[in-house]
Amino acid sequence: MTDLLADADRDACARDATATLEAALDRLSPEMRSAFWAAVDRLYRSEAHADGQPAGAAPGPSLDVRLPA
Repeated sequence: MTDLLADADRDACARDATATLEAALDRLSPEMRSAFWAAVDRLYRSEAHADGQPAGAAPGPSLDVRLPA
């Protein structure tokens, strides 16, 4: 999907998303903001999936075919 957007468009989308996220987080208490960022941190630091990709990564194509047991 990112290949469909020019760098300038992608940067503009990222800035808009960042502003929206920051506005939403500003309405939360400091404890809630901390909990949000802790959850984000856990998502990206959690164990790698069995296929070796980090949590949250889109699955890649696989040639490994396993039949149901």
